[in-house]
Amino acid sequence: MKQFLKSLSIITFLALVMTSLTSNKVSNLTIRIENIQQQDGTISIIIFKSDDGWLNEYKKAYFAKGTPANSSVVVQQIKGIPYGTYAVAVLHDINDNKIADKSIIGIPQEPFGFSNYPKITFGVPDFKDVSFQVNAPNQEIVIKMMEI
Repeated sequence: MKQFLKSLSIITFLALVMTSLTSNKVSNLTIRIENIQQQDGTISIIIFKSDDGWLNEYKKAYFAKGTPANSSVVVQQIKGIPYGTYAVAVLHDINDNKIADKSIIGIPQEPFGFSNYPKITFGVPDFKDVSFQVNAPNQEIVIKMMEI
């Protein structure tokens, strides 16, 4: 019994050490946004770590930044992002009015994109459909802008 408890203690200790080592890992995440048709306005990038607030509460986002749409491809690097689950949404705010323009029936009027290329039906895709794992020291995802 004494040997069993000692072995259990060692296994528990090793599990705690491994968990702390993996939870401290960080990545340099590169987001490559392609298929930008107009070189006007701003490309807005927003990243969430969970579905808490997903695209409704921007203050809960892990990262948010706007960058000029001055090329058909925009690259944004985020250094030191902790390993974990994330989801990215991108909006091309062509007229720079700081909102996602929609038609009277709610159809997006400006290009947009999401991580994982979800099928767009009605409304915003679920976090689980666009989430991905950051789990390498250097990682890149590609988002292709689309229009409806």
